[in-house]
Amino acid sequence: MVRVLTLILLVLPRLLFAQTIEVEAKTDSSLYLVGDYIHYKIDLKYDKNIKVYFPSVKDSVKDAEFISQAPVKRDESDGKVIEERDFVFSKYDSGAVVFPPLPIYYTIGADTTKSVIRTNEVKVTVQTINVDPQGRIQDVKPPVTVPYPWWWILLAVLGVIAVAALAYWLWRRRQFKDVEKKIVKKVVVPPDKLALQRLRELEEKKLWQQGKIKEYHSEITEIIRRYFEDRFKILAMESTSSEIIEQLAKVDEAGKILDITRHFLSNADMVKFAKFEPMPSVNEEMMKQAVEIVKSTPVKEAEVKTEEAGDV
Repeated sequence: MVRVLTLILLVLPRLLFAQTIEVEAKTDSSLYLVGDYIHYKIDLKYDKNIKVYFPSVKDSVKDAEFISQAPVKRDESDGKVIEERDFVFSKYDSGAVVFPPLPIYYTIGADTTKSVIRTNEVKVTVQTINVDPQGRIQDVKPPVTVPYPWWWILLAVLGVIAVAALAYWLWRRRQFKDVEKKIVKKVVVPPDKLALQRLRELEEKKLWQQGKIKEYHSEITEIIRRYFEDRFKILAMESTSSEIIEQLAKVDEAGKILDITRHFLSNADMVKFAKFEPMPSVNEEMMKQAVEIVKSTPVKEAEVKTEEAGDV
């Protein structure tokens, strides 16, 4: 009887409190696009005499990259504690993301024995946008024609007349003055020399050596993108990496730098979008590749032009 009573005294409190803690895990959606923020939420509800030991969610999720954690929301009502914990993850490749059951340990009152309750498993899917590589680039919607009001047209006509009158007055004024005409020739710096100068200046800043990895990769890719625009007359500043490669593939002189450009832009995208932490050798290699891209496509002397200024 003593043993039975002892067993009852040990087990009965735990039975009484077996249902005093509840947990639920969920996400704001089950389907995401690559790069979207996945909001993972854990709700806890338990008695005030329960102490909870929350696990590390950041280290428990392997299929997605941890972005941030919001401050814990805590409220008490009718002797119950309600907690809301919000986490933000993201995935930069298509596939499934599994948030596994997380063990949450807790103790009841003065009892130091730890019990455990687990969250439910949550699965979501991350997919890419379907893009037709052979399709034509076009606007999402056609331009909308907006009719102009009559008063706007009248103002425009009066404005043109005023500008024309001012131009005529200035021209007549110039007829009564002796103006010395000079032709000023300004040598245009070739795009390749200008790009190499900017790369040298960037290297002297030693950004990545100071831990400014993202700034370094941002500046070096901007130099190369601007070089592509000046050298090959393509739209590079606002284009994606794949769009730049497609445009370069249509330029005969750029054929020999396609592979190195593809590798260069891929490393830059990893740092920018996937928060990849490159090794020092990768940062040095980025500079070598940038220099090689420019030096492999020099501007011929016949292509260097001069600009003529007007009257001075």
